[in-house]
Amino acid sequence: MKYIIDSENMGLQKERGLPQKIIRNTIFNIIGRLWAILVVLFLTPYIIGHIGIERYGIWAVVGIVTGYFGLLDFGIGTSFIKYISEFYTRRDYEKINQVINTGFAFYSMFALFFIALAFFIINPLLNFFNIPEKLYNEASFVFLLGFILFCISQAINSFTSIQGGLQRMDITNKVSIAISIPLVIGTIYFLERGYGLPGLMINNAIVLLISSIINIAIAFKLLPELEFNPLLFNKDMFKKLFGFGYKIQISRIANLIHFHLDKVLLAHFLNIGLVTFYTVAAQLAFKVREVPSLLVSAIFPAASELQARANKDSLYKLYFRSMKYVFLIALPISLLAILLAKPFIALWLGEGYEKSALTLQVLVIGYFLNVMAVPAFFILSGIGKPQYGMRASILAAVLNLILSILLVIKIGYFGVVIGAAISMVVGAVYLISMAYRIINIPFWKTSLKIFLRPLLACGISATTIYILINQIEQRGIGWGSLSIIGILYVMIFSLFILVTNYFDEFDKSIINKYSPFRIFNTRQTKGL
Repeated sequence: MKYIIDSENMGLQKERGLPQKIIRNTIFNIIGRLWAILVVLFLTPYIIGHIGIERYGIWAVVGIVTGYFGLLDFGIGTSFIKYISEFYTRRDYEKINQVINTGFAFYSMFALFFIALAFFIINPLLNFFNIPEKLYNEASFVFLLGFILFCISQAINSFTSIQGGLQRMDITNKVSIAISIPLVIGTIYFLERGYGLPGLMINNAIVLLISSIINIAIAFKLLPELEFNPLLFNKDMFKKLFGFGYKIQISRIANLIHFHLDKVLLAHFLNIGLVTFYTVAAQLAFKVREVPSLLVSAIFPAASELQARANKDSLYKLYFRSMKYVFLIALPISLLAILLAKPFIALWLGEGYEKSALTLQVLVIGYFLNVMAVPAFFILSGIGKPQYGMRASILAAVLNLILSILLVIKIGYFGVVIGAAISMVVGAVYLISMAYRIINIPFWKTSLKIFLRPLLACGISATTIYILINQIEQRGIGWGSLSIIGILYVMIFSLFILVTNYFDEFDKSIINKYSPFRIFNTRQTKGL
């Protein structure tokens, strides 16, 4: 028996099926992420304009460093969603309480150790990143408070994971959108009052407090059986969480190296200012990656549910659909980002960011292949085989480390960019090939169904847009003409996809259900 939470009283009601659950979560994930992208697009030039390139580089590095130290948790936090989803499917509330309280107790002890450690390592860290003497005190405050906030957020994550485990990403995204409002208001307030970097971090502390209260309250509403008692810490449950988590953790370690090592290398080998040029491009490339990855972000708990039900036949359908939808979105968005990188960066940030434009174009290629491996990573992890994602991440991270160090010494800034892109491609190819083998996917038949028509559609639309850009560029591109180019590109691509019947009956029924108009004539079909 499957359930959803009623939107008014959060009581339990029957749900029609797993496909609807995945689709609902996916829609809300997309809405939430698109909103987050808009917030980033607004705040990034605003923050840089108020604190400058060097301070923004420090702000970016703080996030990287706290992320690296978060790796000391042995991956316990990454196990929450899997096991909450699995135990909730079986209605084993005692085990869910063990997961939550074991996780909270562990992270509370982890926080004490981590905060104490931060005071001892702060000075060596600032020296490593070549922080200018005039910014030393600011950077020290921001790093220390950043560490403390990170520790608190990790402990609260045990409660927040209930939303993911119960597959209620709609609530998660509603909270995220609501919380972004005080984040934006606070950012403007502290910067306009001249508080600079310390003000930004204080604003983060206020926002974390608000979001923590909200998420804890939601956890008890969603799961009335939830009992908060750290004394429920269970050794066997900890071993279970650790046994799954450390494999995911190795993937996280590798991914942090994969996605953030470049900024560390730039700060150490070159200068902190170059981190800003790279971060601006990497943020955009990552947002381009996030849009299609959101289409499959709901399948991790769904795969765990299928495993709990021992429903292996649906895994192939789950993989095929997710891969198909990711490719359909990732390919045209990535290609459009490459085509419009230069004029978009110039309009967004002004002149002087040519490095960022070229960086974006190179990184998007790597991120495109990386996002194509997301369905494989989620499904293999969801069915209890996270070791393949771990191996792919290690492969990419080691390659990134070697290539980036060699190339940054040889050719400077863009050596780091090239090393990052190549390593992403290699890791993604390995993971996708493993998924095809483990799930027993017929390679040529499946690949032709998924890839051929979108490739042709992108070829036609990209060629048309490229010619148009060259014509308009001579007279100067503004936001209006850039928007028209993007809309025309999407229209040409979409028309080709519709004309060539890329969507099957199941796809059409989903589009009809969740679009304001009935676009296709469909018959009843089965999903997963």
